[in-house]
Amino acid sequence: MQLSYQVIVNKPIQVVWDYANDPETLAHWLNDFVSYQQVSGIDDAPGVGDSAKVTYTQPGGEFTMLERVTEYDAPRHIKLLMTSKYFDMEIVNDYLEVEPNKTQLTASADFVRIGLMMRVIFFFSSKRKMLTDHERQINKLKELVEAT
Repeated sequence: MQLSYQVIVNKPIQVVWDYANDPETLAHWLNDFVSYQQVSGIDDAPGVGDSAKVTYTQPGGEFTMLERVTEYDAPRHIKLLMTSKYFDMEIVNDYLEVEPNKTQLTASADFVRIGLMMRVIFFFSSKRKMLTDHERQINKLKELVEAT
């Protein structure tokens, strides 16, 4: 299942990139985000192969995913592989400078492996609801970046 959403953010590409990829701002716009702990790589010089543990809260408790950077071309493109015992997904964010103070952000999430528990959850949850939640997160990101 793939979710994708595109917005125009009225800020320069570097500003949008910096805010969206700063672990300190994730709690402000990512649903259910709890914490980010870098496992490998250098904080101020991220790159392909770097990894982090990202913890989220869900009904029934917290779960942690391992995030690994698989493609990195700042400030235009980042691809992450998020893995957990329940599911794996690829996150792809593409940034395009439309004008000096306008950035097109295309944010995608693609579930590449879904465990049995998640299959049951997906069976009872509509793709439309998941897409709406994804859009809400990206619109919140847009709102916060434009307020900076």
